[in-house]
Amino acid sequence: MAVLHRGGGSAELAEIEQAARDVCQPVMFFDRSVVTEDSALVREAEALFPVRIFDLPKLIECVREAEVEGVTTFHDWEVQNVAAVASALRLPGLSTGPGPWDKLTQRTRLAAVGLTKVTAVSVDSPQTFAEALDRVHLPAVLKPRRGVGGSGIAFVDSESDADYQLGHRTKWSDLLLESRLPPFEHPRTEWLADYVSVEMASTQDDHVPVAIFDKAPVSVHRHTGPDASDAVSVTGDLTPTMLPHIVRMRVLDYVRKVLDALRVRWCVTHTEVKLLPDAVDLIEVNGRVGGHLPRLLGVLGGPNLLTIAMNLALAQEPEIPPLADGATQGYAMGLFPAFGERTGTVHSAVSRDQLERYPCVIQVDEVAEHGAPRRASGYRVANVVLRAGEEEELTLAVTAIASGIATLFSADGLDEDPWFENFRSKNR
Repeated sequence: MAVLHRGGGSAELAEIEQAARDVCQPVMFFDRSVVTEDSALVREAEALFPVRIFDLPKLIECVREAEVEGVTTFHDWEVQNVAAVASALRLPGLSTGPGPWDKLTQRTRLAAVGLTKVTAVSVDSPQTFAEALDRVHLPAVLKPRRGVGGSGIAFVDSESDADYQLGHRTKWSDLLLESRLPPFEHPRTEWLADYVSVEMASTQDDHVPVAIFDKAPVSVHRHTGPDASDAVSVTGDLTPTMLPHIVRMRVLDYVRKVLDALRVRWCVTHTEVKLLPDAVDLIEVNGRVGGHLPRLLGVLGGPNLLTIAMNLALAQEPEIPPLADGATQGYAMGLFPAFGERTGTVHSAVSRDQLERYPCVIQVDEVAEHGAPRRASGYRVANVVLRAGEEEELTLAVTAIASGIATLFSADGLDEDPWFENFRSKNR
């Protein structure tokens, strides 16, 4: 199995090694730029797997020489390369349609079959941005056609926001401007966001749901990201979903139709869906396992998303249990709030032990280190996992840990951060 890899994706090397047992022998492929920028990652991989280094123009030839039976990735920057390799070598592919992971392609194809009401227009210069503003009604979102996790996004709510982009942005290639879906609310509880993600296993003829994840509210700090973008950060995932049954079925039916329209085959997809009154609409579809999610399914004894992804890349239909129910199985949540100010170093001194004392916290994967650059943790303040048996227990625990993190990191301004204040106010 060829695995196109680089750091910062949805799976670490040790997780890949464990997930591949009894399924395949991974062969790790690294772009030569990764060898230069992250040599420690390559050395770590060499201790676990066969490793191949490629120059992008010769990627297909390099994979052909390895004589693999499938190809996959757990990183957004490689999904297009995986699709190209699968097509050229006639391996089980991620899609039988062109460019399914390009966000503009997604919008165009879904609009043609009535699966999205969002208007999207290509932007590649200040002039085309100005022209797009005449076609896309505000509020709107300016974002990269590829890439996820909120990177490069700018909300354009007014003419002054548009002027800011024109006056400060320097890189205009491969962008799109799309109309912004209206805010709504999670139908179950106020402290969850108005969107969910679906991890779906697509075979040749079917799309089987593995899990639905509710989300903590997104953290947004205007004009503090690179090149005139906003600092937009996802902050948490929860499984099983708390959506009522009728909404859950609506979401799953919609995602299946989206994947059919994009002709997705033989892969795990991470699809983010916006909740609306009596409807849903697409945020985006990504051709890989969602970040932070495999560990939460593991907490509940659920299926391994990475193993499923490898099975599918070999055109093997995996065994997938029915969707979990929180009322009988309890809940697992990952919470990873972000710094609003991304420059500078961490001023607060907080230990893992301090966070482990909060109720329902079973694991602390990361804590921003005092004196380290905030970027060292991917701008995350901390990354904790909670396990609760009941909904009320989870609500109380999330309230406590959010309040605690805000206080512990008060030297970094988190006690006045709108995300934390909003979170606390909704749980009073």
